[in-house]
Amino acid sequence: MKVALIIAVLLQIGQALVSSGLTRSLAELTAFVLVVVLVLMKRESKKSDKPLFDL
Repeated sequence: MKVALIIAVLLQIGQALVSSGLTRSLAELTAFVLVVVLVLMKRESKKSDKPLFDL
């Protein structure tokens, strides 16, 4: 799941680089929200002292 979120962030950043207007703004917003989700997942992982993902 972590890898999928990272790929989604990279795709959204790529979309923001090649577009403009509303599409760019939505891509930037989505990338920001996904990064926040990753940070929150990492914090929860540290609280419970168990690995976030078994890779």
